[in-house]
Amino acid sequence: MNRLITLLFILLSLNSIAQESWKKNGLIPTMSWGGISEAEISESSYRKLKEVGVTIDIAFFSKADAIAAGLDAAQKAGVKLMISCPELKSATEKTVKRFMNHPALEGYYLGDEPSKNQFEELKIWNNLIQSIDKKHYCFVNLYPNINSNQSKFGTKNYQEYVDDFDKAFPAPYLTFDFYPIVDQALHPRWYENLEFFANKYQKEGRPFWAFALTTSYLAYSNDAVQPSLEDFYQLYKTYKPEKTYVHGIPTLADLRLQVNSNLAYGAQGIEYWSFRGFGSPLDAQGKRTIVFEHLQKLNREIQNLSDIFLGSKLVSVAHTGLQIPNGTKRLGKLPASIKLLETQGEGAIVSWLENGKNSFLLIVNRDFKQKMKLIISTTDDVKRVMKTGETVAAQDFSSVTEVEPGDMLIYMVPTNKK
Repeated sequence: MNRLITLLFILLSLNSIAQESWKKNGLIPTMSWGGISEAEISESSYRKLKEVGVTIDIAFFSKADAIAAGLDAAQKAGVKLMISCPELKSATEKTVKRFMNHPALEGYYLGDEPSKNQFEELKIWNNLIQSIDKKHYCFVNLYPNINSNQSKFGTKNYQEYVDDFDKAFPAPYLTFDFYPIVDQALHPRWYENLEFFANKYQKEGRPFWAFALTTSYLAYSNDAVQPSLEDFYQLYKTYKPEKTYVHGIPTLADLRLQVNSNLAYGAQGIEYWSFRGFGSPLDAQGKRTIVFEHLQKLNREIQNLSDIFLGSKLVSVAHTGLQIPNGTKRLGKLPASIKLLETQGEGAIVSWLENGKNSFLLIVNRDFKQKMKLIISTTDDVKRVMKTGETVAAQDFSSVTEVEPGDMLIYMVPTNKK
């Protein structure tokens, strides 16, 4: 019992410290994976991340001296770093003490997609770091529940996998990577995986962060390979569905659907993989691409709305459409403030979030290829939240409108009148 109380105390303390930091920043956390390489460490390089709307970058560097240079450059650019270097493992105490007071430090990266047999080692490493630095957290990303082969988890099922990790590794949030747009279609288990983490958030108060794929790649037998430009345009000639999965160059609609769906399910932070290479925000030479422009636009949209998402409470999430995704719930009775809500096409996610004195209705077009027709009628006290964060009376808009592919509309309702 005492160990459980101590674990809960650590978890609540870390969560409180992290949440205060993100609220002070005023922006929903957005984290790139390896956005800036060790060879490119400079203030100008990190300014690219700042300009695209990234607030945190995971620094995968080969030595602690490079981490020191990266932290200094990132601080000047206004970006924080989640640090990773060999010395963090081989000389943990010395390395943590060296960096723990740096203002650009976000936390310590310890690993990605561990199985159950790695939890104990991660727990020991985490506890050592936390015994030295109680102001920053350690980060480990979990597997998604993407197929029926669950042997990689090392547990009997996904529920046990996540729960066992959560007990062993206190952190401000859980995180998992799922890249849902495959072969120009949505993976059938994506929303089911979001439902799982949204349920933990609702019932246990466990925040989670979720991913958007910001690159193109081919997956051969579960191994990700980034194609060359020539290979990418030729791949359909040799495409074998049973062996090859194609994640194309992300469009604005692709990115919107992933990020907006995550937020509608209550995600408290967004992660972007990967940031470098063909079909990514930055190419191999570190130059901006069309994906950079898409991501910059999207990040401006969601950061303008950070007050809605940061610290929000997920009340409910449901779906419309002739067919709804696996593991989800169909939209039922509407709150009194919404007199009518109908969608055409593939359907929508309809989510209720509470934050402070207001409730927010999020309607996300689940189709990343086509516009969605929306018919909505509200009471007079409902406001529509624009992408700038401004609010306008919902009655000022026609009851018939369209939602762009993957995009969302947001309506604000006083909590006591929802």
